[in-house]
Amino acid sequence: MTPLPLLLPLALPPAPPVPTYTRDVAPIVQQRCLGCHRDGGAGPFPLATFEDVSRRASMIRAVIEDGSMPPWFAAPHGDGASPWRNDASLAKGERETIVRWIEAGKPRGDGRDLPTPPTFDASGWSIGTPDATFELPEPVTIPAEGTMPYRIEIVPTRLPEDRWVRSIEIRPTDPSVVHHVLVFVAKAGEPRARFAREDGRGFFAAYVPGNSWVAYPDGLAKRLPKDATLVFQIHYTPNGKATEDRMRIGFRFADAAPERIVRTASVADRRLAIPPGAADHRSEASVEIPADLRVLSFMPHMHLRGKSYRYEIERPDGSTATPLDIPRYDFNWQLRYELREPITLVKGSRLTGVAGFDNSAANPANPDPGKTVRWGQQTTDEMMLGYFEYVLVDEDPSRRDVLPDVGGPRLEFEPLRRRFDRDGDGAIERDEVPPRLHPQFDRLDRNGDGKVTGSDFPA
Repeated sequence: MTPLPLLLPLALPPAPPVPTYTRDVAPIVQQRCLGCHRDGGAGPFPLATFEDVSRRASMIRAVIEDGSMPPWFAAPHGDGASPWRNDASLAKGERETIVRWIEAGKPRGDGRDLPTPPTFDASGWSIGTPDATFELPEPVTIPAEGTMPYRIEIVPTRLPEDRWVRSIEIRPTDPSVVHHVLVFVAKAGEPRARFAREDGRGFFAAYVPGNSWVAYPDGLAKRLPKDATLVFQIHYTPNGKATEDRMRIGFRFADAAPERIVRTASVADRRLAIPPGAADHRSEASVEIPADLRVLSFMPHMHLRGKSYRYEIERPDGSTATPLDIPRYDFNWQLRYELREPITLVKGSRLTGVAGFDNSAANPANPDPGKTVRWGQQTTDEMMLGYFEYVLVDEDPSRRDVLPDVGGPRLEFEPLRRRFDRDGDGAIERDEVPPRLHPQFDRLDRNGDGKVTGSDFPA
């Protein structure tokens, strides 16, 4: 009888070491969470110590497993480095480390393994202490209840010379009642009202949920002209408690003119009309690129019915690309997606924004699924905007203040005159348009003379 071969047990790979807070979890928290979750940060509580993190371990596990934290909504990019400079998402291994640490009983570990925590500016500014700050002339009173129309505040800079801005931050004194802020720049002598609009022209800075500051790489900056005026367009949302807010904006300046000027434009569907109950309404807007440029970042903007958003590129040679796809848009976190490497668009390319909206009763944030929803300023209205920042490939130093014609859809005067000019005098007076259109009329009345004529429209 042939003896059976002796079977030796297979050597199993050693089990990975149990994660500890000091060696494994603290580095992840410091890199991914402390920017907001610290004293003076935007987060509702700090995560600066072992006790902070351990106390909230169950909640941390829930939000990292469902993907709601850290807030990042771009579709996964596959293998390799993320294309986004500010990608806040956790890698698979980071999520697994935190979960294993919690399941192991949240061991503290050796204090000698604890990395040195990052330092933050004592002033509380995310960009560091600004070189210049400007604030509203007086505090704004916000009632406890109701809705407020957009607040337009004019703040002169009185700068004696042009300055080049390399980082910007907007800080409310009471962020609990601030939904969003757009800041426009009017050069000396220009009508200021024309800049308080949301198509990208004149846009300079923004404060929206999850996005209150920006710092540009070396060699890039925005131009803040001599004696410019800052036009704040502020959307306040009463929250049950009467309060005040006095908005500030801070700038850090570059010492010299940049190699490239950062500009902002947008695609926008202002004819938006979302049918009642529509669960997946689609809206598109596009712009033809008028000069060779490099896109630096994207920032879509929608309201409560926003469901998804993506940007699409079509180049003159027929090639296409989808640089950013957001399959699950979150109104509470309107992020700026900053490219690690800019995308070059040659003249004649087309950039398109494609938005999805959920106006159905299944959308828990939907205030009224029974109505047609159109473009409007209030949160209960809708917007379909796709901002993008860019620099020109061929920057002409002699024309640094010239913005190429890139922006939202352009209105034409003649069709409006035929519709609203009831007395036939060639101009549209304010009382010739319905009251609901008065805000739009005021934006078009660039010289403030109470009438809109062809001269109020750019060539």
